[in-house]
Amino acid sequence: GQGEIRDVGKTLVNRTSGLKNANDSLKGRIFEVSLADLQNDEDHAFRKVKLRVDEIQGKNCLTNFHGLDFTTDKLRSLVRKWQSLIEANVTVKTTDDYLLRLFAIAFTKRRPN
Repeated sequence: GQGEIRDVGKTLVNRTSGLKNANDSLKGRIFEVSLADLQNDEDHAFRKVKLRVDEIQGKNCLTNFHGLDFTTDKLRSLVRKWQSLIEANVTVKTTDDYLLRLFAIAFTKRRPN
């Protein structure tokens, strides 16, 4: 389904010149936006959303979801002393030919002595 339409920022692009179309340099570009800005909710400030430009309409870049991440300081705050942070990711292809990349974050548990 289609999400809400939000103006989340501006980007610079070189003017179209000769055979080089300005729109082509924008397609596929990845933008990183704070979820707090998207939702007008500071509680989500540590979540970063990656948006990929898939289409250009006039002066608007239409984006699709490309990924979700935590800010570095948030990740650090989740790891306590004497704990290890384990990160893993796997890319799978769905039956309808979508590539899906899954990320997992785990923390080791401290054993009582």
